[in-house]
Formats: sequence, structure tokens, C-alpha cells
Amino acid sequence: MLLRMRRLVGGGVALLCVLTSVVTGVATPAHAQQDLVESDPQVIQARAELEAAQAAAHQVADELTATTQKRDATQAAIDDHVAHITQLDQQRAQLAAERDALQVTLRDRAVALYRAGGDTSGLDSLATEDVVAAARRQTLGNLAAQATRRTQRKLDEARDALGKIQDTLRQEEADLQQQKAQLDDLVTKEQVLQADMNQKVAVADAALARARAIGALRASRYPVMGPSLLTADQLVAWYNAQGYSPHLETSISDLAQTFIQEGNDEGVRGDFAFAQSIIETAGFSSAPANNYAGIGWCDSCSDGNHFPTPRDGVRAQIQLLLNYADSDSRAANLHHPVSPYLYGGDPVAAAQKFDSFFAKGWAPTWEDMGHGNWATAPNYAEAVIGVYNRMTRFGQAG
Repeated sequence: MLLRMRRLVGGGVALLCVLTSVVTGVATPAHAQQDLVESDPQVIQARAELEAAQAAAHQVADELTATTQKRDATQAAIDDHVAHITQLDQQRAQLAAERDALQVTLRDRAVALYRAGGDTSGLDSLATEDVVAAARRQTLGNLAAQATRRTQRKLDEARDALGKIQDTLRQEEADLQQQKAQLDDLVTKEQVLQADMNQKVAVADAALARARAIGALRASRYPVMGPSLLTADQLVAWYNAQGYSPHLETSISDLAQTFIQEGNDEGVRGDFAFAQSIIETAGFSSAPANNYAGIGWCDSCSDGNHFPTPRDGVRAQIQLLLNYADSDSRAANLHHPVSPYLYGGDPVAAAQKFDSFFAKGWAPTWEDMGHGNWATAPNYAEAVIGVYNRMTRFGQAG
């Protein structure tokens, strides 16, 4: 009967242990039950399949993020090129108008000089009574010639500048066409990756459902959600005892308080988030742009997210942790609006992105982190939990 019941529950080892204790009258210790769960082949296989499926989905998601970054950068370069071409085209029109005006000036001057000379012969200017008039005509002629030469130089300079601008425009337009072709390729690649990601997310969700059905998800002492068990003062005391060299835009005291406050606001353990940031930033020695958790960085990404203030960086980290931990998390239920530096400045679009996060509920415990959930390192969870445990022991000793 017991074997048949085991097959019916699909490997529900904990339930089998309870039935065994009822039939035999022998109680099975809780740790023994857990050991049996951990050693059950179906549980081991389900967890391995889940980790592999989630890692595969995250890998495609990282590639999609990198492609989107390249697409945005290419679009920005195209916009710059269009603006530059517009500016050059205005300069070209201005120089062309200046060239045409100078040509008209030279032509009019040549006509005026010709008319002023008329059919007068050089002999007339030798007459005594015409000596003064001849000298005046010669002076005026010299001045006109100088003005003509200056105008001619300006015309030559305008023509040269116009030629250079036209050459630059041709090159800019060629570059623009090349960038547009790159953008088209990136958009196509993005669409392919999105479809691939959707398929892999579906596989991971199915693996998660199977793991839940057979009781393969780990019992945890380290949930992502819940109240902080350590105070800001305890975090600061532990941190100051470690000998770290922080490079921050705020004090460790203010930052620790921000972690606790923002975590409590959203029901996420801010003390654990602080421990995560210790791992991510090497003790806050490297936290560019107030990014304390490597948000936006991936193996193929060129840059991570930038946050204008320390609180913005912490808030985004807490909200992302909530999305990983709670499959029912929704932007409408957040204590603070969705961070504009996490999902974009449009509040409606940001809320939609928060609600449709592909890994929502994949990591309710810190043991679930790693293997793509937040980080690719398989020992990521151990590292964060290790820091948290050291902070806890320090607090208890104090």
C-alpha cells in the first residue's frame, strides 16, 4: 500500500514518511524527513531540470538585453547623424547663398568697370587738362581691383568650404545608411531572441510547476521576503569591523538605514539585500552610479543601470528582489512607484514591465539565487548567505 501511495503522489517522500510513522508507530525526525527529500532521485532531477531551464532562460534574456542596448545605442547614433546632417545641410545652403552673392558682386563689378572705361583711349589721359581726372580714375581703379581680389578670395574660400561640407555630407549619409542597416539587423535579432526567450521561460515555468508538485522546492531559513532581523546599527557595526574602504556618495550609516527602510516598505528583507550588496560591490568599494547589486550588468552587456541617488539604487534593488520572490507582485501594490531607473521613465510602461517580469516568483528564497537568478555563478547564494550569517553572528556576539 505504501509503495502504491508513493507512486500516486509522484515522489512525495515527506508524505510517505508520515504514512510510515502512522503504520509502524515510529516517529520520523524532521531532519531525517528532510534528508530523505534531499536524497530522493526525483527531487534531485526536478531541481536540476529547474536550474537548467532557468539558467537557459536567463542566458537568452541577457543576450536580449545586450542586443537591446546595442539597438538603443545604434538608434541614438542614427539620431545624432541625422541632426549633424541637418546642421551640415544648413551650412551648405548658407555657403551656397554666400557663393552666389559673391559671384553676383564680381559680375556686377566687372560690368561697372567695363562701363566706366568705355571707349576712352589711353592718349586722352595724357592731356594736361585731364591729368587730375586720370589720376583719380587710376586710384579708383586700383581700389576697385583690390576689392575685386578680396571678393574673389572670399568666393574661393566659400567654394572650398562648400566642397568640404559636401564631402562630409556624402560620408555622413553613407555612414547613416550603414547604421540603419545595422539597426534593422538588431531589430530582427531582437525579435528572434524574444521568441526564443518566451519559449525558454515557458519551459522554466513548467519545470517550476513540476518541482512544486512533487515537493522538490527547498525549505528555507532564508526567505527573500519578510522583515529585517538585523537593525541598521548592527549592519553598520559589522561593516566597520571588516576594514572595507567604501567609495560611496553617502555614509554607510545612511545607506544601511535606507536598505532597512526601503526593504520594510516593500516587505523585503533589507538586511539580506545589504549582504547581497557586500558581495556585488566588494564591500561598497566599487558601486558606480549608485548601483549596489549589479543591476543591468550581464556577461554580454556593455553597462549596468545608472541611479542618480543612493536611495534610487536601493529602491530598484528591493523592487527587483520582490519581483524575483513573489509571483503575485504587482506594481499597483508597491509602496513606492516602480523605479524609473529600473524599467524606464514612462510610469505606465514601467508598471507593465514590472508586472510582466519573466522570472517573477523564480527565487522566493536566497537559496534559489544563482544559476541565472540574479547572477550566473552557481555559488552566488552561498556567498550572500555566508555574509548574512557572519553579520548575524557578529550581532549576537555584540
